[in-house]
Amino acid sequence: MNSIAIITDSTCGLSKELIQRHQLIVTPCQVRIGENVYREGVDLTAEELFHRMFTSSATPATSLPAGEDYAAAFEEAQRRGCTQVLGLFVGSSLSGTFNGARLAAQDYDLEVELVDSGTTSLALGLLVLEAARRVEAGGELKEIAESLRAETDNLEAYALLDTLEFVRRGGRIGRVGELIANVLNIKPILRVSHNAADVAARTRSYRKGLTWLTDTLAEAAPVRGLGLTYTSDEAKAIAEGWAEELRPQVVEGGTILVEPAGAALAVHIGPNGIAILYLK
Repeated sequence: MNSIAIITDSTCGLSKELIQRHQLIVTPCQVRIGENVYREGVDLTAEELFHRMFTSSATPATSLPAGEDYAAAFEEAQRRGCTQVLGLFVGSSLSGTFNGARLAAQDYDLEVELVDSGTTSLALGLLVLEAARRVEAGGELKEIAESLRAETDNLEAYALLDTLEFVRRGGRIGRVGELIANVLNIKPILRVSHNAADVAARTRSYRKGLTWLTDTLAEAAPVRGLGLTYTSDEAKAIAEGWAEELRPQVVEGGTILVEPAGAALAVHIGPNGIAILYLK
């Protein structure tokens, strides 16, 4: 058992196998679809969540974990006999999750270091795995936290959208803009990094969008960790095949993850979205 407990949130997108292997404690974020509220990764699988999100007329939304879920995370750390906690969370400007963890930590007699990842999804997941490696190697809490804060500058996340519908629902684009873009078959690419989300590129087709992402990764290569995430079966098939194609861009022994997108990313990129996330 590690002396330092690692707590993160469900937007990290890591598989149950990795969570168990590294003894991670995951607080579930909440997803609202109409009148229904679900805890991500607890009440629904990612695939079930996609189906409900993308077939509902209601606009899906995400929010930070409930107070009792924060409490359960810190209490689990104590139950394990840990006196120190390393917390890594979705970017503080993207969600209230980080601030919620900061407030919850004050109720426990634990030494806590929190890291604002500035990003989400598997970009956060890669940072969490880096944290686990350093904890398992016997690092000191404060030193690990400081080094991981520096690592956030090396995280990048780019998502290719197949539809603008969910961006429009979120108020990021008007109906006229959506119609024009759809007529021109424009596929935007969103960048989520350094606590900001913006449009990195506008491509004229889905395939050209994939090429743009491939070229962007090549410019950053070799990377230490790579994540591919998706929001449909079609995008999953692309991501799985793409992972082998992109393997040469990752350092020998580096991590490659292919997982369904978490709700925090999926509510914006919509169905058939695909994202590439990496640690430079």
